[in-house]
Amino acid sequence: MAKLFTPGPVMVPRGVLTSSSDQVVSHRGPEFRGLLEHLTRGLARIFDTDGDVYVLSGSGTTAVDAMAWSLVRPGEKVLVPVYGEFCRRLADTLARRGAKVTRLDTMPGEAPEPDVILGELETSGYDALALVHNETSTGLAYRWIRELARRASQMGVKVLVDTVSGLGGEEFSIRWGIWAAASCSHKALAAPPGASFVALGREAVEDLEKRGTPNLTPPILDLSRYRVFLKNRGETPFTPPITVLYALRQAVDRVLKIGVEASVKAHASRASTLYRKLPRLGLKPLVRESGLRSNTVAAFKTGRLKASKIKELLEDRGFIIATGMGELRDSVVRIGVMGDLTVEDVEGLIAAMEEVLDQLSS
Repeated sequence: MAKLFTPGPVMVPRGVLTSSSDQVVSHRGPEFRGLLEHLTRGLARIFDTDGDVYVLSGSGTTAVDAMAWSLVRPGEKVLVPVYGEFCRRLADTLARRGAKVTRLDTMPGEAPEPDVILGELETSGYDALALVHNETSTGLAYRWIRELARRASQMGVKVLVDTVSGLGGEEFSIRWGIWAAASCSHKALAAPPGASFVALGREAVEDLEKRGTPNLTPPILDLSRYRVFLKNRGETPFTPPITVLYALRQAVDRVLKIGVEASVKAHASRASTLYRKLPRLGLKPLVRESGLRSNTVAAFKTGRLKASKIKELLEDRGFIIATGMGELRDSVVRIGVMGDLTVEDVEGLIAAMEEVLDQLSS
């Protein structure tokens, strides 16, 4: 079987995968309530929050949309730094929500520094700052988020974060001053696709309880419903992907057993091998600032070679990677190092990449 080095979904550990074969239970019964309690407690530890975690059905986009539609009101001013496709999507869903969105755009592989963002926040009276923690389309990890969130929250600005491909692979904490964050099952947590979740800080939970969500929000994205069901019944408001949650429980337990810090270090080690060795083969990292290169998704410029051809030839050798997105589609390759991958797998990919590049350059 080919090895998945995509930005998601990822190779799922065998024990996690087999746990999803357990028999389905009623999502209105005690077995499910025990499952959900176990899951939300574990996810709260990974998010490092003393607030709630709401589990949803769907991809990471579902969680990001739920966060945007439930925690931002129409007419609120939101600042969105844009340094990739998922930043653009975040800005788009906030605009569809009815927020007054201002974008700070940068070139691919770059991101605005915190002082630029803070300067904009100080001058224009924003209600919220929406950020992508780990930009999957460019392999940029916005590691300035810790200090930026602290200072923005001190200004009374609620900070919303998409950490879909960051959670479990990059250092992260709601306690940094983050209002809420969204992620999903099939990235660095290494579970099958189908579940996503939004973590809130205590202040955000209290605000949601007090204000609720306007009726404009689609029910499936309405976090106030998830709060009520979790608090009063220990359940989800709608039928969840129960077998995926079995696997997610196993995956969360696995991360907590080795430790979140160790999980981050393991991803960083695999990525650093790529950043160290692929430039010797002629591939340059898309992200110029080495301190902002992602632990989970490494992006490289392919120069005169077509990214699609590199991908095709690697697939023939048993390795599945991804090309770039949008304007970068055929000039960038993206390599995910999440999931059940070993050092030997990474070295095997590098050896295959050397063969492919030699073949295309001859």
